[in-house]
Amino acid sequence: MANVAFIGTGLLGSGMVEGMLRRGEQVTVWNRTDSKARPLEQFGARVAASPSDAVAGAERIHMTLPDDDVVDDVMRRYKPRLRPGTVIVDHSTTAPKRTGRRVAQMAADGIRFLHAPVFMSPQMTRDSTGIMIVAGPQAVYGAVHDALAAMTGEVWYVGAQGDVAASYKLFGNSMLFVVAAGLTDVFAMAKSLGMSPADALQVFAKFQVGGVIKQRGDKMARGDFSATFELAMARKDMRLMLEAAGDQPMTVLPAIARQMDKAIADGHGKDDLGAIAAELVR
Repeated sequence: MANVAFIGTGLLGSGMVEGMLRRGEQVTVWNRTDSKARPLEQFGARVAASPSDAVAGAERIHMTLPDDDVVDDVMRRYKPRLRPGTVIVDHSTTAPKRTGRRVAQMAADGIRFLHAPVFMSPQMTRDSTGIMIVAGPQAVYGAVHDALAAMTGEVWYVGAQGDVAASYKLFGNSMLFVVAAGLTDVFAMAKSLGMSPADALQVFAKFQVGGVIKQRGDKMARGDFSATFELAMARKDMRLMLEAAGDQPMTVLPAIARQMDKAIADGHGKDDLGAIAAELVR
């Protein structure tokens, strides 16, 4: 059985620990708020008094921490207790540039370190489904691939460059936020029009918008703005949306309208809607 330390037992960390314990791994946990770690004792985890106590003797260390500052602080505290050859796997969502520097510094210090953020809900961590993105030295990844694969539905190794997984994590989360903001504006329109949010969502049972990322995204990335939905006509629809919302507050559509206006002023009115990204991809 592997001897594992897990640092950070919030919603995702706790789920990961439960899965590890079910697979027969011995897990010692530590969390800055001790009360969040204690419930894991019922599943067989040992709760350590400090991060350095947690990692003593561990073959692998996993972390799910709030941000870069906490990651650096906690690692500074436990590094003197690392056993030779221990692999550190950081699942935290962190800044790409700082993460890239961290991966490089750990390699220079002879510490085996990977950055492995996830697209997983707390339940998915318990069920070992979802996606884990991994960046770091290939030899280190190879040493723990099987253990990581047991934690998730898909492990996606993106190479040795330390900032790539962090970047992809932010890209993915950004689309989650855009969807939530877009739904908020749909609900604003619905409220103004006398419809319930549930009724407004009925359209998406028929109109599946997820394919737009692949279809329009590929064209936008190439700088191909040949029109399938002319920007000037899209701006007209935007006007209708803003009018439909009435005096209800809007979250994201007004900002998109401003970007449309700028692109039209720059001469893209007859181009595709994707031309709002023209300055970024050409």
